Amino acid sequence: MPLIDGYGVLIGDLRSYSCDNGNDPRQYYHCNIVVSARGRSYRCAVNLDTKKQGDALRWRVLKLERQDIEMVSALPEGWHAFDSSPGSGALDYLRSPELHPTTECRPSGTSEMGDIDCIPWQYGSSLDAFGDLEPVISNAARLYVYGEPFRIGRGVHNIHQNQGDPSGSRWSEENGTWQDGAIAGLQHSGEVLMFLSRFATQADSTDDQGRPISS
Repeated sequence: MPLIDGYGVLIGDLRSYSCDNGNDPRQYYHCNIVVSARGRSYRCAVNLDTKKQGDALRWRVLKLERQDIEMVSALPEGWHAFDSSPGSGALDYLRSPELHPTTECRPSGTSEMGDIDCIPWQYGSSLDAFGDLEPVISNAARLYVYGEPFRIGRGVHNIHQNQGDPSGSRWSEENGTWQDGAIAGLQHSGEVLMFLSRFATQADSTDDQGRPISS
């Protein structure tokens, strides 16, 4: 079953950002990015919670060219709903050619996909993750936030991998392909930085329903 409230991308400009203090153990650690689009403000809640474990959260930042997100970058600012299918503008960590689903840094010269293959998944604290996210958003000329729209109010959440959750987990019913969240920042240089994140419990191999495949 796909994300309940749909999937798409919010396009706009950075207005502000802040992170939770992390002192309340009952809450997930989120960084809230406020994006301005068509005169309205949208709150984008990025889950960077590590459950106080050093390897619970995985993330990486890709350096792309604007043509890698050409379809999306041609859209006007605002919210755009996507079908969860290739060619719609949707992202899939495991299937999108521009993201190339590499979980390890391969030795130089072993891949035809270029430098993207040598960007391994990082892990560490929530602050470490935010340290890599902040340059993506703080200097961006335009932001692209992929994920699920809020049911109430304006905003986006599930800004992370949305497939591969274990069977029987509270999130497994939302497993699906071509619905992964991310934050991309178009830099003034024309380069695109894209922040991807996933959790250690999520599989890096899934079937055509986004369900984990045992290795």
